[in-house]
Amino acid sequence: MATLIPTLGSARFDARGELNLAERLKNCLEDNAWVWHNIPVGPFGRHPDFVTLHPQQGIVVLEVKDWRLEPKNRS
Repeated sequence: MATLIPTLGSARFDARGELNLAERLKNCLEDNAWVWHNIPVGPFGRHPDFVTLHPQQGIVVLEVKDWRLEPKNRS
């Protein structure tokens, strides 16, 4: 189980999809993986949804898009 910072109980998620992904990352990644949510990164302080670090696999930055395409009303 990965370490999530901040923890699920104290994190604020902008969309349900972010919470779902946080739960999956925490439960599916190995114990030595670290996952940060919504932290400032780089010289402009951008806030990606997730930054994941695994000692052997490296770093991945994730941006979650959680929306549904509404079907067009065909008249």
